[in-house]
This record gives sequence, structure tokens and C-alpha cells, in this order.
Amino acid sequence: MKRFILYTLIAFTLLSCGGSEGRFRLKGEFEHLRQGEFYIYSNDGGTAGFDTIKIEDGQFDYETDLRDHAIYYLLYPNLSEQVIFGASGDVITIKGDARNLKSVEVKGSQPNEELTAFRLENKDKGLSGTREAAAAFIAQSPSSPVSVFLFKEYFLSYDDVSQGDVKKHYRALCKAQPDNLQLLSWQSDVENRGRLLKKGSSLPEFSFTLEDGRKVQASDYRGKPLLVHFWASWEGRSRAETFRVRRMLKGNQGKIEAVSISLDVNDAARKGIERMDSVSWTSYCDFQSWNSPLVKQFGIRSIPFYLLAGADGKVLAAGASYEKDIEPEIKKLFEPR
Repeated sequence: MKRFILYTLIAFTLLSCGGSEGRFRLKGEFEHLRQGEFYIYSNDGGTAGFDTIKIEDGQFDYETDLRDHAIYYLLYPNLSEQVIFGASGDVITIKGDARNLKSVEVKGSQPNEELTAFRLENKDKGLSGTREAAAAFIAQSPSSPVSVFLFKEYFLSYDDVSQGDVKKHYRALCKAQPDNLQLLSWQSDVENRGRLLKKGSSLPEFSFTLEDGRKVQASDYRGKPLLVHFWASWEGRSRAETFRVRRMLKGNQGKIEAVSISLDVNDAARKGIERMDSVSWTSYCDFQSWNSPLVKQFGIRSIPFYLLAGADGKVLAAGASYEKDIEPEIKKLFEPR
């Protein structure tokens, strides 16, 4: 009888610690964070939309259906982002200090532990140094799902990386992971990156409906130059960019139009930034983040991102830097002739 009770206790312990097939569980513990909310989403089927995770006494426990694999994106209260690899049956744990989110540790599976080690080793290197480390990781471990993530994060998402480097890493990944559907879906993007928004190409024929019911479309802006600006309050670099648009419009009043497209999931956070920067031009958000049809239509892979079109609807400039990519072209438009 005692042996039976012992076996029962062991089995119960294993079941309580392990995950259930067809489910994914994410647990977390944070110092210096008593209560709050996280947002979690996935671009490859891990969630149907955006879920909210409640933090109580510095802890949370989130569980959802997952039949295969998915990559989750966790948005912290300070609006920075954490990547989590998920698989059916996984129980992943996050532990860290809310005052130092760069040093958060994610454990419970090899991909998450590999990415944690990569982050911690390269957290102070800057973009160039981290990209170099990512290239080395991809070369050494092309079969790892972490390599696929690093490829997208540091190579495919940037237009300043040479096409040769992008293709080299992409071929290595495809050779090591020939059945990876995500990699296969990027083939067209790898081959045609930069062409959609290439100088001289036509502005995408976008359209959307604002909260007040007003429909906005690309043809509304024919006859004047147009600056299209992609951003989000949760992305540190881009949330500081709306003031540049305001300053540009003020300096060229009546000569140029602007449209800001937000990848936010939290309306209050978005509107807080817009109030602070006195956004009075057309601004739109469909709360689908990277799944937004507009993001896909424009081929946006990173934010901030700017697109400048002339009065004829042809692209004059596009890029992530306002000062480098956009401002010189705007000056050309309005300089005395």
C-alpha cells in the first residue's frame, strides 16, 4: 500500500511539472514587478490574436492550445519584446528582474536556452556586433530554430545588409532545414527584397477606414508628396519618431501630407505617444501588429520605417532612418529652383 501511494505521488508530481500534449505553458517570475500585464502574440499560429497575461505578486502562469510549434512574442510592461519558442507539451519558465529585462533567462527547451545564451553574450555589442555573432551562430548551427529567428531578426529585416549575405545565410538554412515551411515562405522576400519600395516604383494602393468611419486611400494623396510612417509604441526606436513627422509637416506646411501606421496592440499606449507628440495628421492602427494587411502590402520587415512618395505616387525614398533616407529627398523637393 505504501509503495502504491509513493508511485501515485511520483506520477502526480511528474504530471504537475510537465506539460500536456497539445498545450503550451509559460510561467514567469520577476523581481521588482508586483502587478501588471503582458501581451503575448504569435505570427505563426500560436495564438488567434493577442492575449493578455496578468501578473500577480511578480508571477504569471499562461497556458494555451498548441498542436505543433510556434514562436511567441511577449510584450513587457515597458513595451520591450521577448521571443519565446514554443512546442506542444512544453513548459517554459522565465525568470528575471524587471529593472534589467535584457538579462531575463528563458528555460525549458533547447531553443529557448540557446537564444537566452546568445542574448546574454551579445546584449552590449550593438547592432553590428550582434549581427556578426548571429552570422557565426547560423554558420555553426543551421539546423537550429534559433538560426531561423536570427536570420529574420538581423538579416532579412534590414535593407542595409547585402543581398549576397542574405542569400548565403538563407541557402545554408534551407539546406539544413528543407522542410521548414517558414523558410520556404520567405523565398520570394529573399529574392525580391527592396524591390517593392524601390525608387521609381509605384506607391502601394493602400486603403483603410478610420475610427470615425472615414475611408483613406492612396489616391487621396495624388497631387502632393506623401510621407508614410510605420511605428509602434512598444518599439523603443520608433516611438520616438513621430515628433520628426510633426516637425517636418510644420516646416513644410501645406506642401506635403503624412500618414502614420501603428503596429500597436494597446490603444492607450499608442494614443499616449500621439498626444505627447501632438499627432494631428492621419494616423491608423488595426491592432494586428505584424499580421496587419498594410504591413504585408508594403513589405515592412522592421520599424521604424519611412516611405516618401512624390505627387505622382512614385516612390522617392524609403528606409529606416529619417535623417539618412528621407530628409535629404524632402529638402530636394522644396529647395528653391
